[in-house]
Amino acid sequence: MPINPYNKYIKQYQTSNITTATPEKLMIMLFDGAIQFLQKAKTAIEEKNLKERSDNIESARKIVRELMRTIDLETGNDVSKSLFRLYNKMAMKLIKANVSRNVELVDEVLEDMMNIRWGFQKAIEIQSGISTVEDVMKEQAEMQTVSNNKDSADA
Repeated sequence: MPINPYNKYIKQYQTSNITTATPEKLMIMLFDGAIQFLQKAKTAIEEKNLKERSDNIESARKIVRELMRTIDLETGNDVSKSLFRLYNKMAMKLIKANVSRNVELVDEVLEDMMNIRWGFQKAIEIQSGISTVEDVMKEQAEMQTVSNNKDSADA
């Protein structure tokens, strides 16, 4: 594979993005990274590429573990504890998915990751005044309606 002559500049840009990002933006970046790794893992499973599958699932699992470390269980509330348990369940599914080459388990983790990312993004938008709780609730209801209609059509 040829080396991209812009790799050096891309790496500098990524480093700059990370070092100047807010904690909220860093969380979104972690979710985005895990989502990308999971999508690559699915492709690798389908293509029977063992190394790519393993590398991408392990990278996603490391991000899930990092997300777990961000939770303060000592002073956290029930939501914090539930989120920690969900992350732990996701990490265990990824181990099973890697061993069994099970794309359905990867899909389950991917769906959970995308849902959590959406929730964090909306919380950030509410906190910064971009959205209101009512706007987010309406959007969520619309998404649920679309999902229910899709499920009915698939049945």
